[in-house]
Amino acid sequence: MAKMTIPLTVWFPCSEILPNVEAETPFLVTCREWDIFENMWGRKEVRIISYSPKAKSWNTKSDIKIEAWLPLPEVYKS
Repeated sequence: MAKMTIPLTVWFPCSEILPNVEAETPFLVTCREWDIFENMWGRKEVRIISYSPKAKSWNTKSDIKIEAWLPLPEVYKS
């Protein structure tokens, strides 16, 4: 059986760089959502959220702090 090689990924911290795209584009992000019951940021999660270059912001519907982002991989083609 062949050994499986998984490519390394590099997260881009939002404090250092934001996506440079021309149109709204989805990205894999590491984020935290504000917990209104605990009155604090929740645990880190990985989600898919789009970035809008026109608004220069992440498209979220609640208080979510995007900490880092990563381009999505290519779609699997069979």
